[in-house]
Amino acid sequence: MRITNFKIIGIFIMLAALAACVNKPSKKQNQSVQSLGIIPEPVSVKLLNDSLVIDKNILVIKNEKFALADKMIEDILDKSLTERDMGDQDSTKQVTIKYIVDSSLNDEGYKIDISSKEIILSAKTDRGAFYAAQTLRQMIWQSTHGLEKSSFKLREVKIYDTPKYAWRGFHIDVSRHFFSKEYLMRLIDWLSYYKINKLQIHLTDDQGWRIEIDHYPLLTKIGAWRTLNNWDSLCMKKAKTDSLYTIDSRYIKVVNGKEVYGGFYTKQDIKDIIRYAHEHYIDIIPEIDMPGHMSAAIRAYPFLSATNSAGWGKEFSYPICPCKNSAMEFSHTVWDEIASLFPSNVVHIGGDEVNKKNWENSSVCKNFMKKNHLDSISQIQSYFEKNIGNYLESKGKTVIAWDDVLEGKVDSSLIIMYWRDWVKDAPQKAAENGNRIILTPWTLFYLSMDDTADTLLQALYKYNPDSIYSPSIDKKVIGMQGCVWTEEIPSEAMFEYHVFPRLEALSEVEWGSKRNWSSFKIRLESHLKYLASKHIVYQKPIWVN
Repeated sequence: MRITNFKIIGIFIMLAALAACVNKPSKKQNQSVQSLGIIPEPVSVKLLNDSLVIDKNILVIKNEKFALADKMIEDILDKSLTERDMGDQDSTKQVTIKYIVDSSLNDEGYKIDISSKEIILSAKTDRGAFYAAQTLRQMIWQSTHGLEKSSFKLREVKIYDTPKYAWRGFHIDVSRHFFSKEYLMRLIDWLSYYKINKLQIHLTDDQGWRIEIDHYPLLTKIGAWRTLNNWDSLCMKKAKTDSLYTIDSRYIKVVNGKEVYGGFYTKQDIKDIIRYAHEHYIDIIPEIDMPGHMSAAIRAYPFLSATNSAGWGKEFSYPICPCKNSAMEFSHTVWDEIASLFPSNVVHIGGDEVNKKNWENSSVCKNFMKKNHLDSISQIQSYFEKNIGNYLESKGKTVIAWDDVLEGKVDSSLIIMYWRDWVKDAPQKAAENGNRIILTPWTLFYLSMDDTADTLLQALYKYNPDSIYSPSIDKKVIGMQGCVWTEEIPSEAMFEYHVFPRLEALSEVEWGSKRNWSSFKIRLESHLKYLASKHIVYQKPIWVN
């Protein structure tokens, strides 16, 4: 899963195929969307002939049901208008902004109706109202470019919008390189701006255990720290010519004369992140990757592996050993604390790249297989996943796993996250088994891939599952997810460089917008100015001067 230096073969052929399959909106729709600069593109935009002048006499008529959206609108106006005085209204000029409840919309849908005297935002739920506010926020930016003005204009327009996909995800790996609580909150701001509603945090891996577990304190005392490794050496070498590769010194300390890298989130940190995400209508999905990628945990508690030590096979690290009662007790206890901490009804158990050979020579595993009538080593992993899945389901949680688990027998209730796009039959296998599917094929959706030109940006933008998969697979797809793996991302600046503007393209793919590359390029330019105003590092597309 952690492929970072792999050549994308045939990408230009893929681009041509994708371009032929993208549904294109009408020329009139393109012109409307381009002039407003909205990303992701709404379902319907109808421009009218006049404009609405917004000045200090604007009045926000509040709706208690949509309190967060109301507050966002007021904050946007406060930052956009000079000398705004809500108590000094001129009734002959007064313009109003108001929300109304529209039960005909779905939970995430909204409407915006801007006429010559008022702005009406319609939604069924507070989430839909929040998305309406984000769209209006982008329109105001397009008009003001972030500068305070005594007045500005918004075009009269009618907008209807609703997402196609329920799961619009983003994944960040904080194990290879760590990112602070405050930075994750900044990330939540960006995701919500583009209507992405899931943030999966990859909290554990071989390189570091990043979350406090009360019952196993050594997970953070030992497992959260590591000596500098080959990836760090590579980053330090590259930093000599590119400062974005500079390792964040806040996460380096000296222990017994050696430099170690690490960090972790306290439970209060996690609660703060969850609260902030909830206010932005984003669900935080915890990922505790097991039984593989567990070196950090095994270094802290060696009894977890079949060999009572951490180590590596030909490709992957030693996994924990499901054949040991102590390892299963550990897994249950960890998930007890994770499940009680995270309110999301969905959790991710990993399940990828497990070094099963590590179990082959274990007498404990041989006895376990005989006792449980298992015919192959791969069935040990299936046993583990079913055990953990049932345990989490008893706590009201739905389980996600990487598509590697399809190599064994999986329960139909499991959600499959499809990343190995070279395993062509995995989506069909999942659909036939009854599993729901989240698409994150690494060739396009791994935003941490190198891209010195715009090949991946354009290919990602034109990705359309409807043109790739059969209806039987398509109906099992609940959404998509972009992933960032951080082996070569040691700083916040490098993270942003990889993410932007791919995040903008990702948002249209995940929202289910009708894709038009020419329109997107025009709309993106104002968003690049927005990123610059927020001091966000981004990779400048080749078509931008």
